[in-house]
Amino acid sequence: MWVFTKHGFFSAVQNYNNSELIHVRARFRGDLERLCKAYGIKEAVVKKPGTDYPYRMDFERTDWVRIMACEAEAIDYDSFKDAVHDGTVRDSAYLKVWSTLRHAQN
Repeated sequence: MWVFTKHGFFSAVQNYNNSELIHVRARFRGDLERLCKAYGIKEAVVKKPGTDYPYRMDFERTDWVRIMACEAEAIDYDSFKDAVHDGTVRDSAYLKVWSTLRHAQN
């Protein structure tokens, strides 16, 4: 699952060895740090250089479900693009994703 939130961009998959854990990967360490801080989760980010998502962390499945539900309930904007627009490299990347998918739609 790819997830774009105001905290960052995440790729979430089931942990390879434990189905009770969700393995969450990020391109920016700060994304996982912000997410953990926002939800009172002890940060345990691991850096895996040379991978497509260099920052990774396992979440208890119940915590991940709670986080996703809270993120959905916390939507307070009428335009996600405007809510995450901050002029950073990430902002440019988000807009490229949006543009690419817009051009791909039929």
